[in-house]
Amino acid sequence: MLQDSPTTILEKGYEKLLSEYHRLDLPEARVKNFGLNPGWNAMIGTDGCCGVAMSFQDNNPHYGDEETVFDIQHLKSFVGESLFEVARRNMAESRLSRRSIALTALNALSQPLVTDKVLQTKGYTVGIEVKDLVRSDDKLVIVGYGGLVKSYAGRCRELHVTDQRSKEMFRTTIVGETITYGPAGIVVHSAEENREVLKDADIAIITGSTLVNGTFEEVVGYAKHARIRALYGSSAQLIPDVLFENGITIVMSVAISDPARFEYDVMNAPDMETALRKHQRKYNVECL
Repeated sequence: MLQDSPTTILEKGYEKLLSEYHRLDLPEARVKNFGLNPGWNAMIGTDGCCGVAMSFQDNNPHYGDEETVFDIQHLKSFVGESLFEVARRNMAESRLSRRSIALTALNALSQPLVTDKVLQTKGYTVGIEVKDLVRSDDKLVIVGYGGLVKSYAGRCRELHVTDQRSKEMFRTTIVGETITYGPAGIVVHSAEENREVLKDADIAIITGSTLVNGTFEEVVGYAKHARIRALYGSSAQLIPDVLFENGITIVMSVAISDPARFEYDVMNAPDMETALRKHQRKYNVECL
């Protein structure tokens, strides 16, 4: 239990998970090993509890080694410990590396609670498709440039994307008789423009990596007037209950469908994303 009232989304997630584990009398998973990767971190726990979270080591020049480097001995000290203890001792840290590990633990603990059966028992709607909810006159803002951006192009009046990385990273220069820039129909902004871009958004789709870098509450607050506020990505595996209680209306994430194979591939696949893609079950859940 935390000493004080939880204030951050990770602390709130910890308390919600602790309550659910007690209510359902679930076994307390323990750490078997960690998988560290320049893009993603993974935690393999007992009882099929596996989780991932973005590491920010090679995909965001906004952060340096001081924030993202891992203390191997620090992690080794947690092997065999409760995943709750890993989360508790790392989630209040200022370093991204420690917060990322805290989220992997919380995401791993969330795995038994994101099955369709459990989610439907709580009255949530599963299988929702955000693309089907987009209206032609919507202003849609995606926070975090990722693969889903192209899925929404052409579906709405305006499509904006914000990212901490330089917007030039996402621009394609087309040289012909004239010089033009792509991608067409998408306006890319810096993260410093989040407040201005999100304040009148009809739909906001927010990357789960905001749970790692501490910007979740800020970004969701900017989008408070949006009709839909969705959290997406592999980092967004956190128990949806706490996300719904803190401004999110739809969660678009993945669960680990085969923990044993995932554990093997974390150690042997060429990269973490390959291991994740091979053993993930996508789920979309809405709180009505």
